[in-house]
Amino acid sequence: MPKPKPFIFNDESVENHYGFFILTEGISLVRFEKNPVMLSNHWNYNESVLGHWENWFIQDSRLLGYPVFDTEDEYAKLIAGKVERNHIKGCSMGIIFDPEDLVYVGGKFILMKCELTEVSIVAVPSNKASVQLYKKDNEPFSDIEIQSLCLSLKNKNSENPELEIKTETMKKITLSLAALAALSFDKSTPEVDVEAVETAVLKLGNENAQLKAKNLTLESAAEAEQETKITAMVELAIKEGRIPATKKDDFVNLAKANFDLAKSTIEGIPAKVNLSTQIQNPTGGATEVTSKEAFLKLSTAEQLQFKAEKPEEYKKLFTKTK
Repeated sequence: MPKPKPFIFNDESVENHYGFFILTEGISLVRFEKNPVMLSNHWNYNESVLGHWENWFIQDSRLLGYPVFDTEDEYAKLIAGKVERNHIKGCSMGIIFDPEDLVYVGGKFILMKCELTEVSIVAVPSNKASVQLYKKDNEPFSDIEIQSLCLSLKNKNSENPELEIKTETMKKITLSLAALAALSFDKSTPEVDVEAVETAVLKLGNENAQLKAKNLTLESAAEAEQETKITAMVELAIKEGRIPATKKDDFVNLAKANFDLAKSTIEGIPAKVNLSTQIQNPTGGATEVTSKEAFLKLSTAEQLQFKAEKPEEYKKLFTKTK
């Protein structure tokens, strides 16, 4: 089978069928990276899983990724064949977003931030005619809800005192001092070209989205580092005999909620003394339990420990040789 071509998950320059654009840098991949599932037409059923995605990347404001089909599944194998023969070329993102992140700028609706949950194989490319929108509780938005949201944003924008459009010319716009400062315009010239305002707003939005995307990446890396640190601390505590292995999950959850409390709790539990080491060298010298006499010099606790941990050696000590 020839090497698969990458699919375009999102192209921020192309309007989707809901009537808005999705900023590529604002797409969070944190959840998707953990489970990059490939569905068929956004059907959230086990039998609709066609495979997964890998090696996704951003190029020219587009988010792309490579498909990996489950060829052991007959339906997935069928779809893979259609893709290989160039009969299917489109995919569609399933995203979760907050309505507050959808803005109306320069006559365009732009989704500044969202979270990618899955990417489906569809007959029509995503930005052209298909994108699945979910609320934070994973419930899909209806077409009416999206239309109402866009209409509300448009009306709100037209009433915004920060951007008062001069209807007689539609070429100039008068900004308040606050808007001039936010967009880095000369405060002494409140009347600015509409195109210049649109460009400045889009630039500001892009910069904000990029910063948020970087913050999400840093947060994800910090979370991974903290999980590694927690696991190492708890596993060491088990190894040292401070806590039983059955309590591992409890201490991991405690550390996730309050790392310092979990650390101090573990440190407050004494480590289990390894008596077998003391038996081999109870005084710190080179003495070992190699005879009955050496065994009898041990304390009662050490004798019991030796008998429990080294039953064969114990038996030899008290077995008469012929």
